[in-house]
Amino acid sequence: MERDQLVAYLDDLLDADDIKDVAVNGLQVAGRGEVERLVTSVSASAELFRQAAAGGADAVLVHHGLLWRGDEPPRLVGSFRERVRLLLEEELNLVAYHLPLDRHPVHGNAAILAREIGLDGLEPFGSFDGLDLGFAGVFTTPVTDEELFARVRAACGQRPQVFLGGPERIASVGIVTGGAPGGFDEAVSAGLDAYITGEPREWVQQRAIEDSVHFIAAGHYATERFGVRELGEFLAKRFGLDVRFIDLPNPV
Repeated sequence: MERDQLVAYLDDLLDADDIKDVAVNGLQVAGRGEVERLVTSVSASAELFRQAAAGGADAVLVHHGLLWRGDEPPRLVGSFRERVRLLLEEELNLVAYHLPLDRHPVHGNAAILAREIGLDGLEPFGSFDGLDLGFAGVFTTPVTDEELFARVRAACGQRPQVFLGGPERIASVGIVTGGAPGGFDEAVSAGLDAYITGEPREWVQQRAIEDSVHFIAAGHYATERFGVRELGEFLAKRFGLDVRFIDLPNPV
């Protein structure tokens, strides 16, 4: 399909133009005008672009792209120059969606993780600058804390860092993927039993105890594989594209 048709479809599907974001969402670097083979991954990198080019990809779709708002215009030096060089020489399109791919109710990281661990009754959760970036839900039948931790580990593919503080039986959980420890306060205010995000902060350990809410840090990368991978699978079915997810694991 035409690249611009694909990008316009994704912009509309993910409400990209309606979201204030620190990232530049949509087409970041233009390559060839037709897209038949698409690679999806979490974060833009030279290694990702090399693998995409070797596999004959026409476009790369990521969650973390190269261009971010608020910074000075990037200088084409060092590793940044190498990444751009690879894209231009290989005529690869780079398409990125940051917050739109965190908060989407179907294709978003938080919603998919919530469904993976068995939460029902999902409601928008995790307000940052007036924008809900995650979801909260309930277990129809409460589960033990150990069962919740095991489900998170199975879904994310790695052992989460757990800061105990909540009850032994879990009925309600809030999720904001990636680097969002600040969402813990909303979990406390909402009376949730546990909060899941990607990364912790130093203050988390004692706050979990004091506020009686489990804090689960399951990995920034690990909690943000869901959206872009699922979106690629959706595009393959919707448009008949040849889509491949490239996993470049990151322990953070």
